[in-house]
Amino acid sequence: MNVRRDQLFRFFFLGVFLFLLYQILNILSPFYTGILGSIVLSLIFFPLHRLNLRMVGKKRINLASFVSTFFVVVLIVLPFIFLSWLLLNEIKTLSPMIKQLGITLEKWRQGEISTDVHWLKIIEDKLKSLLDLTQVDFQKMLAETAGKLVNNLYLLGKKLPRNALALVFNVLVMIFTLFFLFRDGPFLFKKAKDLVPMEPKHKDQIADLLYSTLTAVVRGVFIVAAAQGIAAGIGFRIMGIPAFVVLGFTTMFTAMIPFVGAGAVWIPVCICYFIKGATWQWIFLLIWGSGVVSLVDNFLRPILIGHRIKLPMLFLFFGILGGIKVYGPMGLFLGPLVVALAMTFIKIYGEEYQE
Repeated sequence: MNVRRDQLFRFFFLGVFLFLLYQILNILSPFYTGILGSIVLSLIFFPLHRLNLRMVGKKRINLASFVSTFFVVVLIVLPFIFLSWLLLNEIKTLSPMIKQLGITLEKWRQGEISTDVHWLKIIEDKLKSLLDLTQVDFQKMLAETAGKLVNNLYLLGKKLPRNALALVFNVLVMIFTLFFLFRDGPFLFKKAKDLVPMEPKHKDQIADLLYSTLTAVVRGVFIVAAAQGIAAGIGFRIMGIPAFVVLGFTTMFTAMIPFVGAGAVWIPVCICYFIKGATWQWIFLLIWGSGVVSLVDNFLRPILIGHRIKLPMLFLFFGILGGIKVYGPMGLFLGPLVVALAMTFIKIYGEEYQE
């Protein structure tokens, strides 16, 4: 009888615990974006906070956490808000740019635009022979794209006040949470780790893989992609492209995706200038993209990632793309974490439970 009562108590306790955990997750659901953003920023800047803590003293941890949070706000949050404002202003210029691009491409297809340089003419003819462009109407196709863009911008404008309030709310939540993560992060991590009902070696294994994966994604993928986006944006600005911020943001996004990279943006822009016959522009962009933008990736990635990432590149690729599709922008970090966690559990199962 006592055994049954013990089992009943355990099932009851587990049921209530899972119900309360579900309710807590529901309560926190409006704050997911801000909380995850603060976790990402704390991982990036925790080494700096540790240095700050040594300078200020561990007894003044509140002051050290406030200084670290203020530094992050000045260095990251305020410039991000400013860039977002620039981005919204530039998006309005995309529609006429796309229409003009369609007109230029259509003239090139019909032979009205061509280069006078002999060796470039050979490349141009080869390009046309490789691509069957007889049935393609660039002007109509890109005019339709511009129309869809205008419609989406109209819908975005209607939602802008609500989205702006949501952005301010998430930024405030992120700053507030970041302070406490700087102050209590190691303690909270240790407590959460102690609550996991697993063997200590397995908990260490999971914690190590999750930390290394998230750190590699944040410091490696995100920071390198941001640096490439900035470098590409500078190149677009030098060339006088009106939407250089939009193209820089797009470059940053594509640079985060394995096997895609920053070239997915600057190479098509380079081709467009080649088609227009703007010789120095496409040559400059080719040198800038293959030199400066690629050099940023080749230089920073080994320093920031090194051997931290323990996920195969293919799994990282599907983790990022699938995560973005399922979880939205935060899937960039959640996707690889879920994949890493699943791989760790499979490994533990293979080591402990498979005979």
